[in-house]
Amino acid sequence: MTIARADTKDLCAELVERVHAIGPVLADGVAEGDRERRLPDASVRAIDTSQVGMVWTAKEYGGLEGDVRTLSEVTKTLSHYCPSTSWVVNNINGSNLLATRFPREARDEVFGDRPGARLASVFVAPGQVVATDGGYLLTGAWPYASGILHDDWAIFSARESAPDGESARAVSVLVPVDRLTVEDTWSTVGMRATGSHTAVAREVFVPAHRVIPLETQLGRAHVTDVGLPPLLRSPAVAAMAVICASVVVGAGQAARAVVEQRAPHRGVTPTLYRSQPDSGAFVAALGRTALTLDAAEMHVHRAAATIDAAAAAAVALPDRELRRIRGDVAQAANLVTVALDELMWAHGASAFAEANPLQQYWRDANTAARHATLSVQVGHELYGGSFFGLDSIVPSL
Repeated sequence: MTIARADTKDLCAELVERVHAIGPVLADGVAEGDRERRLPDASVRAIDTSQVGMVWTAKEYGGLEGDVRTLSEVTKTLSHYCPSTSWVVNNINGSNLLATRFPREARDEVFGDRPGARLASVFVAPGQVVATDGGYLLTGAWPYASGILHDDWAIFSARESAPDGESARAVSVLVPVDRLTVEDTWSTVGMRATGSHTAVAREVFVPAHRVIPLETQLGRAHVTDVGLPPLLRSPAVAAMAVICASVVVGAGQAARAVVEQRAPHRGVTPTLYRSQPDSGAFVAALGRTALTLDAAEMHVHRAAATIDAAAAAAVALPDRELRRIRGDVAQAANLVTVALDELMWAHGASAFAEANPLQQYWRDANTAARHATLSVQVGHELYGGSFFGLDSIVPSL
């Protein structure tokens, strides 16, 4: 399946249409995914056939090479049908972008025979690599590996052990998922279908061309390289943060739509109002909540536009701008959690019924909003500290 389009705007519109086309499949799989703590096979097939997992795959390997705004719109739309699917698609695309930092030999291995390869990436709890003939032996355990049950490759952080036993450089390692074991550790209230279990490697051999310095992986030396297309010039960490927030915003918007659609057919217990829109208090509350969600979306739009403009111009974003982006995404996620609480109050106690989609959006968005990238406390401190020239509290922006 291919997508023909003249420009980025056309690509975005076409991909959003494709999301709506597969939406019923994703929605039908929500209950199963929540119960089994993994995406249903039908949802994974829909990801592949619609190509939404290829938005940040390089064109030279058959990918779509869309910009940050495009993937933001795709993931927001996916969240209307299944936030967990949206989160997995977010992680596949972000990981595929990170894969572009490896040498060509490694990229050919991943994408050469399969343009639609699915990747995961985890940079918490670094493992260990020990040099051996032709490469390294990788050992470690990486929790929160979203989508690992469905992915082909994974990117992990590790530390190279020096001969004297001391830790040397920090590295990023690319390894096939079939060389790993997965420990069942993902038992959560929300985002259950992401299957974000723990990936484990025990002395897995990794050739040298699939191990690069972590600074090369997460750094920004490439952002002014005019030999690269705009997407590949984007600061990956900042771009991935925007998409994480987009997943949360999409869930909030979906919840608001449910409340709005059902309101005319619901009264306000125990009042005499037989239809919620007859209540001025309800109407005002919904208007206020909708504006809160609009504000969250505007923060995400600003962050995406900032990254895309800099990538198109091949200019490096100053740290202050990158810190503001982290503030934007954190504020967006926080606003959505506030709005979701208000929507649950507005709809009424039945919002917590298992059959009601509102409780699913509430659980999933609140879980996703606690991702480290979206920490509201860290985002506020990063942005506020930039006003006074304070050192960044986050190494990779």
